[in-house]
Amino acid sequence: MVDILGGMSNSSNESQQVYLAFKTSHQQFFANGETPVEFQYLQLDPSTFKSGWGRYTKADGFEYHWDDKFGVVAPKPADDYKRAFSAWVFPQGAQHAYLWQRFTFAESSAFNSLLSTFWNQMDSSSANLPVVKYEGSKPIQVGMGNSSELSFSFAKFAPRTAEFVIPSWYLEQEAPVEDTFKSPNDGLSDKVAEMVSQNELSDDDIPF
Repeated sequence: MVDILGGMSNSSNESQQVYLAFKTSHQQFFANGETPVEFQYLQLDPSTFKSGWGRYTKADGFEYHWDDKFGVVAPKPADDYKRAFSAWVFPQGAQHAYLWQRFTFAESSAFNSLLSTFWNQMDSSSANLPVVKYEGSKPIQVGMGNSSELSFSFAKFAPRTAEFVIPSWYLEQEAPVEDTFKSPNDGLSDKVAEMVSQNELSDDDIPF
């Protein structure tokens, strides 16, 4: 429907390709499954992180059930749900932020791993955001299917990029939540904490 009157459409985000996803078949990130997104560095907004369960069905499309607290696993809604995450991110050189919200094995594993590279170093009172470097991907076999292994390393904490703005349509659909930013150690396993690493990249090499 063409919205002549204005304000009649619930799909105000359709004009922008804001959904980031990785395709194993192409070994590449895409926006809305259509446009390739190339980047080396990725800035993330921890205040937007969610963990939970997700699935896709032809009848209902994508469905997500989020944990009450990030990293604290809520009961699985049904057998066909997989562990999911959601985060607003800003790829190097992008014109706008992207919503990286997925439940594929490749991406959930990658997100879990990249968190371990900076999580214990975060300061909830700091205005700086984590920046990670995308090191690439490779195809792997998982059970009887094909997947990917995505590699990230921690780069640094940096001020929010000016273009890293969370769209109003997303903020409006979010219900108010008290204390949305949790302590960096809340909800994470000992295994993740042990994986924290330091990176020797020079700040001059990082475009944030």
